[in-house]
Amino acid sequence: MHHITLRALAALSLLAATIAPAQAQDSSARDPSTLISVLAEMDARAELHSRDSGAVRLDVITPGGIFGAEFLGCEESGRDCRALRFTASLGERAVTEAALHAYNDREVLCRAVRREGEVHVRYGTLLSDTQSRADLKAHIGAWQGCLRTMADLVNGAPKP
Repeated sequence: MHHITLRALAALSLLAATIAPAQAQDSSARDPSTLISVLAEMDARAELHSRDSGAVRLDVITPGGIFGAEFLGCEESGRDCRALRFTASLGERAVTEAALHAYNDREVLCRAVRREGEVHVRYGTLLSDTQSRADLKAHIGAWQGCLRTMADLVNGAPKP
């Protein structure tokens, strides 16, 4: 499972500010290599974790930690994927079930669950032929928001 520390959550939130302009030739968001390229522009890198049964799983390594990116519903070539999911484990955290439910009630795009004592955060989206690098950057930004909100919960920050 991909673990991320609270320090990593803060570092991830800084990634949005480092996004470079899109390359002249826009690529399909349905191709995992496009996400790998976008992350490289953000001083992060993605490494192939596994590929099987229409799924391509990546470990995303940032200055502050590691999270997972999983492309689902992919063609046999590992491209033309139908969905993308980001995942991170915060490890064992002192977060009540009521707080996790409240987080899930407030958040539209992300979900938090506790599995075997560890808190996991997830974000998923469908992909289409019309989406591009810019769309992937927007999804990464939304994912960073999920992680920031969870960090606030874990750190006991006041809710808006």
